[in-house]
Amino acid sequence: MIELNLTAVLSILNFLLLFFVLKKALFDKFFDVLRRRKEKIEGEMAQAEKIRKEANAIKDNYERKLEETRALSEEVITKAEREAEEIRRQAREKAQQEIQRMYSAAEMQIEQEREKAMAELQNVIVASAVTMVSRFLKEEMDEAARERYARRMLESMGDKK
Repeated sequence: MIELNLTAVLSILNFLLLFFVLKKALFDKFFDVLRRRKEKIEGEMAQAEKIRKEANAIKDNYERKLEETRALSEEVITKAEREAEEIRRQAREKAQQEIQRMYSAAEMQIEQEREKAMAELQNVIVASAVTMVSRFLKEEMDEAARERYARRMLESMGDKK
């Protein structure tokens, strides 16, 4: 059985008193310091997490804006290329129209010159024919006879004046 003597009881009371004094003097302050330190670390961790989330949000926003800017620049470049191609096509079309107009005008001028030359040639042929007929007949034709002969000559050549 356990014997309790006065020394044992005093040792137990001494231990309890020392424990109570140490608890009040050291342990409570020590645990309070540990508790405050833990709260401070948790607060700093929460603050760091908040800052990390804000940094990620800023980074995501930056990347989104960068992608939007890239897309916009590609769209602008594509639009500029389409507009340049349209300008080239219009210039090419306008040049083709101008060439066609000039070609038509040249053809028309050539046709007019040809008709003019044909008319002059007919006049020369008719005048030569009238002169040859009058020499062949050895008589001078009056103006009315020349006109009738010239008309018959032109009709035989296909001109119905």
